[in-house]
Amino acid sequence: MPFSADYDWAAKGVTAGRSTLTLARRDDGRWSYSSRSTARGIFKLVAPGEITQVSIFRVENGEILPDHYRGDDGTSATKRDANVTFDWRARRVTGVYEDVQVDLPIEPGVQDDLSIQIALLNALLHERLPTGFKLIDKNRVKEYQYTSEGRQLLETALGSLETVVFRSRKLGARSSTVFWCAPALGYLPVKVERHDGADKIDWALAIRAVKRE
Repeated sequence: MPFSADYDWAAKGVTAGRSTLTLARRDDGRWSYSSRSTARGIFKLVAPGEITQVSIFRVENGEILPDHYRGDDGTSATKRDANVTFDWRARRVTGVYEDVQVDLPIEPGVQDDLSIQIALLNALLHERLPTGFKLIDKNRVKEYQYTSEGRQLLETALGSLETVVFRSRKLGARSSTVFWCAPALGYLPVKVERHDGADKIDWALAIRAVKRE
């Protein structure tokens, strides 16, 4: 179901800004999932503009198939930007990802930086326990493991919410991302933390408000 969710964004334990995630149905039957973040205070020195990501995807046979992904870090530099297109008939993805030319063969199941979040929600909504996803990373496809860490009752700005907790880690990496997903909200993440190799929190998102259609 379409939604718009607002989050507080913190970095190294300090409030860094606000983020909004929006899922919307397009007129052509596909879906648009976007992330928009605005830094505050000293963090505007690093991210002076709006940080945006947009994924256009379709749902076929219960699976998420991204068609186009665009990312912009809000600066004039392009080293952190991305613009890639998925051609499912040719089974290839092409474009530019962080100044690297992309031209790769792909199989169904491969996701972009945003559609991978929808793939997680989709699996949970269909009562499937996700164990991993493949993700485009520059001119490579990398595998991410997802492990269940049980359930947790979480105090949020929306009140007490029962959540299911999953940790995502790229194969061979020490850092990880933890998601607290609320079944009552269609498994929307109400808290997200990025942990470094020592399990310290690099950044975190905490939900502030949500609107569902």
